[in-house]
Amino acid sequence: MKNIDVHSHMLPHSSIQELSGEIVPIGKGDLYNIKVLGKSVAPMPKGFFDLESRKIEMAGMGVDAQIISPTHHLFMYSAKPDVAAKAAMVQNNGISAVCRQEPGRFFGNATLPMQDPASAVREVERAYSELGMKGIEIGTNIAGKNLDDESLYPVYEKAQELDMPIFVHPNDFLGPERLQKYYMGIVVGTLAETTVAVTSMIFGGVFNKFPKLKMIFCHGGGAIPFQVGRLKHAVSIRDELKNSNVDVDRGLKNVYFDSVVFDGEALKFLVEKTGADNVLLGTDYPFNMGNWHAAKDLESHKYISAAAKEQIFLGNTKKLYRL
Repeated sequence: MKNIDVHSHMLPHSSIQELSGEIVPIGKGDLYNIKVLGKSVAPMPKGFFDLESRKIEMAGMGVDAQIISPTHHLFMYSAKPDVAAKAAMVQNNGISAVCRQEPGRFFGNATLPMQDPASAVREVERAYSELGMKGIEIGTNIAGKNLDDESLYPVYEKAQELDMPIFVHPNDFLGPERLQKYYMGIVVGTLAETTVAVTSMIFGGVFNKFPKLKMIFCHGGGAIPFQVGRLKHAVSIRDELKNSNVDVDRGLKNVYFDSVVFDGEALKFLVEKTGADNVLLGTDYPFNMGNWHAAKDLESHKYISAAAKEQIFLGNTKKLYRL
């Protein structure tokens, strides 16, 4: 195994069936609309729900192994807690079955009913002890609550106790009425969501309370790597933060970023600014806004050292997920 893609998504066919979903072909091509739990996830290649198709596409991408996460469409944070808990269990069961079928090649992140922290903690414990899942996936907000909300602390405490990294994926974008045109919700709404999520964790002092908690943020961390200086300036000058005991650099030691930035110069900056030990290979497969060439882009990068590439490709993810 030469690399691990930390950012990929799957909803196995078995889970779609159990959730009474439907797989609808789009036109005459190889894309599908997945209709499940009142959501529409499209256009998806067959690898989103079919393991053999996924393995073929991974080979084409030059990806050896993946951390599999559910899709943000099915977080279900605004649903009734029992509905969200059932949806999480079904998705986690399906992903863990894939991981058991291909051990050493696929590893799972568990989704949780985060609007009900007690239920979320129970599902973490089940995913860890019964399903053998290695990490957790949550959204950038929980039904409008930022990630520093104290109601979420029991989940953070359990994740820290079990040494499970939390993969944070954008969801329920800010200002949706302004992002409807040009697919801006995904193009830039994801970046804004991630920027707010990281900032709320650091300004909220969450990593002071949970110093061993590790969180991975998508799409190169949004604006965070480029605006670390702005965060520090705010801490030094704003009355709202002056006496908060916030240490931006300390908080960022708990934060990791994937490599989904699409540009060689941007990737070079990300690695230099945050450190090679805080960047992980990611593709955002199987979405068409992902970078399916991420492994090849990193391999051919002229200005990132071989040692740094090794950390990003494999070392950092193995250490985080205890593989």
